Amino acid sequence: MRNFVRNFGTLESAARWIDHLANQTGAGCHLDAARRRSFILPRLAFSGAALLAAPAWLFIYGMPTESETLIFLLALVPMAAVALLARTGRLQAAQSLSILGWIAMAAAVASLNKGFTPVSVALLAVALLETALTPALVMIFLAGASMFALLALAGAWDPVDPGSLSLSAAPLLLTAPPLLYAASLRMCGARADNRQSHVQSTDARDLRLLTNAIGDIVLHLDRSGAVDSVIGDTHRTYGLDRRDLIGRGFFQRVHIADRPAFLKLVSDAVEDSAPLNDVLRVQVGTTPSASGDYAEPIFNYFDARMCRAQPAVNEITGDAIETFLPVVCILRDVTAQKHADEAITAARAESERAAAMKTRFLANVSHELRTPLNAIIGFSEMLANPSVAPSDPDKQREYAEIIANSGNHLLEVVNTILDMSKIEAGSMQLYPEPFALPALIDQCCDMVQLKADQGGVKLLRDYRHDMEELVADRRACKQILLNLLSNAVKFTPAGGKVSVRVAPEGNLLAVTVADTGIGIAAPDLTRLGDPFFQASATHDRAYEGTGLGLSVVRGLVGLHGGTITVESAVKRGASFTVRLPLDCRSLDARAIAPAKIETIPRHGAAIGADIRHEEEMVKKIA
Repeated sequence: MRNFVRNFGTLESAARWIDHLANQTGAGCHLDAARRRSFILPRLAFSGAALLAAPAWLFIYGMPTESETLIFLLALVPMAAVALLARTGRLQAAQSLSILGWIAMAAAVASLNKGFTPVSVALLAVALLETALTPALVMIFLAGASMFALLALAGAWDPVDPGSLSLSAAPLLLTAPPLLYAASLRMCGARADNRQSHVQSTDARDLRLLTNAIGDIVLHLDRSGAVDSVIGDTHRTYGLDRRDLIGRGFFQRVHIADRPAFLKLVSDAVEDSAPLNDVLRVQVGTTPSASGDYAEPIFNYFDARMCRAQPAVNEITGDAIETFLPVVCILRDVTAQKHADEAITAARAESERAAAMKTRFLANVSHELRTPLNAIIGFSEMLANPSVAPSDPDKQREYAEIIANSGNHLLEVVNTILDMSKIEAGSMQLYPEPFALPALIDQCCDMVQLKADQGGVKLLRDYRHDMEELVADRRACKQILLNLLSNAVKFTPAGGKVSVRVAPEGNLLAVTVADTGIGIAAPDLTRLGDPFFQASATHDRAYEGTGLGLSVVRGLVGLHGGTITVESAVKRGASFTVRLPLDCRSLDARAIAPAKIETIPRHGAAIGADIRHEEEMVKKIA
């Protein structure tokens, strides 16, 4: 009783359950569903009334007799017929069981009362009436034979003496011929219905085969967007059942951001006969989250094509019959196409970005090559021409030094390009060896000290010399340090400072190069380390460089399995921290890759700058 109240607390929920049962018991079309619905409802009502009356009977009359118990059990046969229909989907078998139940109940009542009573006659009349509505010829003759057999057994009629019919059974026999005549008419109409049902079933089967072959999901929607029926079995390929889509189930699976578009599509399709389409995201499953605490929905992209269904036409009058399925929705999975389009768009954007950076790189390289080449050619021609060559040996030595410096600069540019090419091609080889990092830093600082002195920049060293040796590629580490120190000195104005610090951090060694220079804007921070990129790069540049220095640093640090932390803001200087493992030989070769980028925002105002031009300081891990 509690389960009944819980499942059927309202008439609306009971009606929905009956509709669901009628649609899920093998109904080939809406006509079959209507037949099953009309079969289920009265039988559930009768057996349910018997169940509800049982406690009252026990309270008033006490324990029932065997005959009364048998009658009560027979009163549950209609419910058993509904269960048979739900189990097998065979309506004719369920009708046969129900008819036999009515006849058996009439026999039990007649046996209990030692003869026919109005109740038993009414039960037989119900059996005959249900037989008249049954298109099975066998059941019609079986019910008629059973009725006469019961009359004979009950003594209400003697087959040898037809005039012996009792008055209680006379109404039954008098109504039997009209009922049998109605049954014959019903049987003729049933044949036409069966032919129509067969045609509809064939059409439904062909449509189902077609949709399965095409791979589309076909839905019938009402005006509110609720799904009335699902055609085909394509939805099963996504792990979905019909009940997941019927009613508001499909709407609940549409991505919440796409639901307004879906409802508008349905509304427009109802008002307009032309096909309409849009792309919707529909949930097809779930996957555990990274933490495992909840399930994340999986959405596929579907091209939803909707059109208004054509109304059925009366074959006799030719008039249109209003249909209750105004919209047909065809769903085609376009997830792969959508992802391919996104990949193409991303690849095109990346290609355009790479082309722009390479164009900028060529402009930078041409500048970097042209300037020293002009110096080499110019001073070489002067020294080669006796008419313009200086006679002062100091002047000649100065020209030769300019030529040598220009040549070294050219060699540095070419080596940087070659190193970057090797890193990108994955052919850069490391040769790890133990060495003292502080000594290498001293050497690099000495190499940039002259440039720092010329620019009025103070170079500070803050590290101990008794640190544990580092096992890494000495040449690569030297290149990393020289690039960072050269950039720090280059972008620090006169009077500024550049400091170098070294500190152990567990199994890592952290080298920090900090300056008080011009800093880096937040938008440029996110692109640091990209090949050919220079912050605020233009053809009219205040600072030289190819834009490959930090890219080479990032690649070399990645080959060692380390990280680079960049912290900067405009007019607040920059701080580059390189963390390298104490022994890079323990790294898995498959784990070697460019370091991932992560940003951590910090807030700060530029020193001496207008508060309106205050920029956000960003900490970027490359």
